[in-house]
Amino acid sequence: MIQPTLLLDKPMVFHEIPHPMSSRSKTYLMALLVLVIVLLLRSPAFWTPILDVDESQFAGYANALLDGGSPFLSSVDTKPIGIYIFFSVIFLLFGRNNMFAVHLITAIWVWITALYCYRIGRTIHNERTGWLSAIFYAVFTVTYIPKFISTSIILVLMLPLTMSIYYIIKWEQDRDIHNLFNAGMFFGIACLFKYQAGINLILVGIYFLFLAPHYLKESGYRQRFRPFLIFIIGGTLVGFIFFLYLKYLGIWDAFFFWSILGSNAYIEAGITTSDFFSRLLVRGGSFMASTLLLWVFGIREVVILSRRLFKDEQSGRRPEPYLIMLWFLTSLIPVATGGRFFGHYFIQLLPSLSILAAMGISFMMDKPLLSSISKKRLYAIVLVGMLFPAAGFTTARIYADKIYAKVNEDNPNSYRPLGEYIKERTEKHDTIFVWGFATPVYFFANRPAASRFLWCDWLTGRIAGSPTAKDDLFDTTKYATPGSWDMFFADLKENKPVYFVDTSPGNYHDYGKYPVSGYPKLMAYLNDNYTLESTYKGADFYRRKDEN
Repeated sequence: MIQPTLLLDKPMVFHEIPHPMSSRSKTYLMALLVLVIVLLLRSPAFWTPILDVDESQFAGYANALLDGGSPFLSSVDTKPIGIYIFFSVIFLLFGRNNMFAVHLITAIWVWITALYCYRIGRTIHNERTGWLSAIFYAVFTVTYIPKFISTSIILVLMLPLTMSIYYIIKWEQDRDIHNLFNAGMFFGIACLFKYQAGINLILVGIYFLFLAPHYLKESGYRQRFRPFLIFIIGGTLVGFIFFLYLKYLGIWDAFFFWSILGSNAYIEAGITTSDFFSRLLVRGGSFMASTLLLWVFGIREVVILSRRLFKDEQSGRRPEPYLIMLWFLTSLIPVATGGRFFGHYFIQLLPSLSILAAMGISFMMDKPLLSSISKKRLYAIVLVGMLFPAAGFTTARIYADKIYAKVNEDNPNSYRPLGEYIKERTEKHDTIFVWGFATPVYFFANRPAASRFLWCDWLTGRIAGSPTAKDDLFDTTKYATPGSWDMFFADLKENKPVYFVDTSPGNYHDYGKYPVSGYPKLMAYLNDNYTLESTYKGADFYRRKDEN
């Protein structure tokens, strides 16, 4: 594999008169500007340890791995292992539960992704397009609900996915097959974070086997099949290495059960219980409003490219813009799959949409008949279109606690008192179990989980992101994972948690409909082994009898 050169190659610019600042210096200054934008807009993350409950889930899983546990055995989830390796490496280097380090690395990660957007935009059109692409990505990855800046899986996987697209474009420029192999490998790495990245295999297949030979007439089908095959080989190599890793650890069956079958069940449950069009309208519409500038110019560029595509004359047209257009259109599919429309899902649209919008604006700027006044107006529209949402959502994050309380939204900080209660009354090696979906309690307590189930949806059948989670009349028992209760009691028997915390009385994360009293076997276990020590902040704290 050819190592990716990092991002700041000197663009090809011809000068007849020496400039006071070299092209390379300007490039570095612009890259620094993008970094400053990223750090400034993501700064609330640096003083907020947990931005979203998902982060505490990732931290808990990573801690289980660092304690010597096995993936999909010591802790379970439907996702592949990428995000847990990401957290584990950061914790290993900077200390357990060091979320400042996680958020700082995430900011740098976003910056590098933005710079790859720059490289794509510069290669397709010009320097202006490249930097607009980078700045758009840096800005609009923060312009949504407060938790949007959390370290989500989608945000992390966008770097290898964007790198994959870049190396395909690079191959279009130099026909070096190593770039296709690199593109395939980065695609494979992206799939290790989340299966939604797999849509890019369909994207690349359409691009190589259908769009380029039949519509762009840039080359024939046979000439395009070989590069597609090399791309597949690169991605398959990553998948094969991952398969060998799972077989070596002896966890292939567990991975298949929890991740493959579990992901399928998660999607099916979402489809059958979610109000797809209502969520599309509310969540999709609010995201579009938050990133309106990108949609106005990005969709305009999609329309222009689509019209050109069906013209008979395609001579002189390069295929790369159509790859970006396809990237955007196919990314709509994983965003909508399952019908949940969680905020971080929309991030998968942002690299391609940022590049399309930058292309559209740059092409308008290049029109020879466009007056200087019109150009200034266009620049003003772009500036206002970025500043208003960026300033608004950054300000909202400063007052996030008040906003969460006002809209009755789950606030990760509300779990802090529960964690501190446990931390003050236990030793560092003591295990605990938290009933509900309250993974921040593990984080704030800084105590290991006594079960592979960091949250209890596996046991209760609760369907995350579905209206049924708040519907007391909807029975979710049939959605519980087969065999999960036997595994759960086996974990409790082995690890003997000092505290069993029931968060259902306070309805944390909508777990009010799942009180422990609704599960006779669990209640009997608590009566035999635990004493209700106190009720604090809407949670019942049961302490193990042999620990009193």
